[in-house]
Amino acid sequence: MVMVVRLFGVIIMVIGILFLVRKNTLKGYIAFWRNEKRLKVGGILALLFGIVFLIAAPQCRIVLLIKVLGIWSIIKGVLLLVIKPKSIYTYLDWWQGKPILSMRLISLLALAFGALLVYSA
Repeated sequence: MVMVVRLFGVIIMVIGILFLVRKNTLKGYIAFWRNEKRLKVGGILALLFGIVFLIAAPQCRIVLLIKVLGIWSIIKGVLLLVIKPKSIYTYLDWWQGKPILSMRLISLLALAFGALLVYSA
């Protein structure tokens, strides 16, 4: 399970680098989620990742961080499954309207978050 957490961290790091280098990729990623079926799949995946994080947490270096991320992921999954898609689309539209500098900062944050996951796993 720890390897799954580490792999997830590496994937997040790669995505962060991709978003950082290619400025319109993040906007395309946000647009990808403007579909009700994709939101439901995202909610189910978030629930699964949350469960994996909670199972793997005792074996990780920073147990509390992985537990918090697992709980956060489960809450995110539940919210994606119960909130009306129109409300989520409004949030996605808000993000798409952000300037490129904001997108690059978010990309750096994703890169740092992925590195933290790799380290803590």
